[in-house]
Amino acid sequence: MVSTLAAIIILGLLALFWLEAARARELAMGISRAACDKQRYQLLDDSVYLQRVGLRWTPSGLRFRRMYRFDYSMDGTLRQSGYILLIGNRLEAVHIQGRHTIEQEAQHDATPAAAKTVKPSAEVIPFPGKRQ
Repeated sequence: MVSTLAAIIILGLLALFWLEAARARELAMGISRAACDKQRYQLLDDSVYLQRVGLRWTPSGLRFRRMYRFDYSMDGTLRQSGYILLIGNRLEAVHIQGRHTIEQEAQHDATPAAAKTVKPSAEVIPFPGKRQ
């Protein structure tokens, strides 16, 4: 009886993790589209992909920090890469063409607000390139 209950709880937690990951991916996709549209860039492959997942303490508790990569083109020929950092369902940063942009959001939902260009500071720490 206890092993069955434990298996059900584990399956439930896995389902919640999967749903949260799917929601975060959709959020990252919408943000990458909005960021490319704002800069008048072409979002290539119409997709984002998960590069990293980690845990981060926030004022509201422990959250997943996800880094999504996407490819875009400024002129249709040269492929460049950008990334999006999410903490839970809250946008932390967007990086396109050497610029960091942070979106100010009143709510923690999938509706991207207008992006504001800022200089990199101690609050925005970019991940380095691929590890070797």
